[in-house]
Amino acid sequence: MSKSKVLIGAAFVLGGLLGLVPLFTLDKERISSRIPFISQGSSEAIAAPASGDGAALGSFGNTQVQRNQLNGNEAQKLYEAEMQVYTAAEQILVQRYITGFFEKMKTERKLASAEEAQAAYFSERVKLPPGEVEKFLEENKDNPALQRIPQDQRAPQVRNYLEGRAREGAFRELVDEAKNSGTIRVALRRPLEPKLDVDDGGNYFVGPKDAKVTIVEFADFQCPFCARMVPTLNEIVKKYEGKVRWVYRDFPLREIHPEALPSAVAANCAGAQGKYFEMHHALFENYQRLGAPLYKELAGKIGIDSNKFEACLKDPKMENEVLKDAQEGQNLGINGTPAYFVNGRKLGGAVDKNEFSRLIESELAKK
Repeated sequence: MSKSKVLIGAAFVLGGLLGLVPLFTLDKERISSRIPFISQGSSEAIAAPASGDGAALGSFGNTQVQRNQLNGNEAQKLYEAEMQVYTAAEQILVQRYITGFFEKMKTERKLASAEEAQAAYFSERVKLPPGEVEKFLEENKDNPALQRIPQDQRAPQVRNYLEGRAREGAFRELVDEAKNSGTIRVALRRPLEPKLDVDDGGNYFVGPKDAKVTIVEFADFQCPFCARMVPTLNEIVKKYEGKVRWVYRDFPLREIHPEALPSAVAANCAGAQGKYFEMHHALFENYQRLGAPLYKELAGKIGIDSNKFEACLKDPKMENEVLKDAQEGQNLGINGTPAYFVNGRKLGGAVDKNEFSRLIESELAKK
């Protein structure tokens, strides 16, 4: 069988998601780490794009245009185009590495095919804990999409999803290990994220106010990918304690998440009593069942005055604060969640901690 047909982690992930996609809307996230199938054709070198601030883009008439003369939208558009080239090169290298990895495993274990080697690799690393399917079904029992699945098909489809998610994690680990060790190395210069003017909007934050690096997050409490990123951000703040500040700003995707706005108001009302991040974390831990009963329940658990909290939920000023964040996010070119700015440099989607560390280390290295 052709090497180019080796199934890589993305195929496993997509297979696991079949039948459960409505439960986990992608929230417009660009998931660049899910590698597409890439044919192994031309080996011609790709020229790296110029990336210096003073690099000339070209001219019109007698006027020359430099990179450092671009406005925010222009700089972001150019960066995204150049990142497509860089990412395509990286994906080609990853595809070839994965193909070689499983071909080698096939030979060493004397297996019939690379596909069999890959199946063996993931079966050794993907073990769902006992009761995991039942736990998921219980936590999502009120989810309308799950309720639409016939009762006798729910457990098998949930198992497929959970196993697919575990395979995705194992695949990421395999690729990250190769990148970190230098086994996979992209020769192109990585484009530098344009630096935008992003402030904290007076929002709540974790870390020192005068930290050298500020991460501004725009997110939605009903977004699964945003919920998944909370442990990563907590880990980043802990790793760079005293050097990094994490600011949370609201970007409710109201067209697909009916509780995004009310939950953001609930968090701000908890913040008015000094318990913002207690509510923030609790909302994300329960993002599948957001609603008025939950907000009241969580208010009691985190120990805030219930009467003041209920009155605050009805205060239009709180909703206006959330919508102000959303408008500023739109002005920055955000159209999905989560989105991050590390000292003004944009990262979008479910970013891994290596991406955060790369930008943070770069910022900390500056005098």
